[in-house]
Amino acid sequence: MNGERIIDAESRHYILERFKGELKKPVTIDIFANRLATVGPALEYTNFTLQFIHELAELADGKIKVNEYSTIDAEAKERDVKMSPTVHIGWDEGYLIEYMGAPAGYEASAFIDTVIQVSQEKPGLSKTSEILLKYLKKPVTVACFVTPSCPYCPQQVLLDNRIAIATNGFVKAICVEAEENMELSNRWRVRSVPEQVINDDPDSITIGVQPETSFVKQILEYGADPEDVKKALREMEEAMREAAKLVDNPDHPVVLTDDNFEGAIKKYPLLIVDCWAEWCQPCKMIAPIVEEMAKDYQGKITFGKLDTDNNPITANKYRIRSIPVLLIFKNGELVNQIVGAMPRTRLEPQIVRYLEDSQLI
Repeated sequence: MNGERIIDAESRHYILERFKGELKKPVTIDIFANRLATVGPALEYTNFTLQFIHELAELADGKIKVNEYSTIDAEAKERDVKMSPTVHIGWDEGYLIEYMGAPAGYEASAFIDTVIQVSQEKPGLSKTSEILLKYLKKPVTVACFVTPSCPYCPQQVLLDNRIAIATNGFVKAICVEAEENMELSNRWRVRSVPEQVINDDPDSITIGVQPETSFVKQILEYGADPEDVKKALREMEEAMREAAKLVDNPDHPVVLTDDNFEGAIKKYPLLIVDCWAEWCQPCKMIAPIVEEMAKDYQGKITFGKLDTDNNPITANKYRIRSIPVLLIFKNGELVNQIVGAMPRTRLEPQIVRYLEDSQLI
């Protein structure tokens, strides 16, 4: 590495805080690079990638293992890697997550989130998506073309990576830096990003960030038999009905809708409502925290999830203009709102304080 760091001091502090609280199991990151045969901008991208990932590893307290390979090594041939730089996250752990090109610009954040989710072995997908993906029987490859300056691309890349984590070897997610891979970009006539291609099928191309459930359904069409797709959709619909039931002392976030919302705030003495939408990237960060706390505080605090896009009546009634936001209801009254995603170490104290002086403890 050179003397000048890529990650600035403020970002280092933020990443260090996240890694301390969120990294669980060790994660392997494999870098395929060929500095000797690489010149010009390609060499700059390669050097950036090597230094950036080694700096991340420094902040991970031994939980990120970095392997370096040449693009002419046997390992590269076995994995069909030809480009420098190419990065694999969690390959040793059984996940097929690949970056063709430097994880620079906006893509750096999705790269860090992916490392954390591989470490936690929690993709952070919705329950309905997990149900659908259980029916995959055939390998599926999803390539997502991005550019470092696109603020929307990381949302789609992270969705692809989450699907790869959830399927553990069935789905391969490839983040293709379009400007570094002009041959591929020209082949698929990439003019706007993010652009997704499934199994090299031109009919599969979608442009822009895709809603999670609809994109999972599209993947299922390539990785499951038609009859299994029908079974998956029926199971998903049944699960959605069950999740919306206002059960006593749930150990999971209850699905809230325009139909059951008022009943929920009357039923549960202390209710924390996670307001989210499929397109909201920070919402994905807070979702697993809400799920963990729902289990840890079962019988004391009830957690719920409200999809603001599909429940406009409730969203408008409570003037939800920014997400993620947590609405805190105590004895049927809205007592506070917590705006934005944050680590559990910061979020939990703001919620638990509502248990003080309460018979719920």
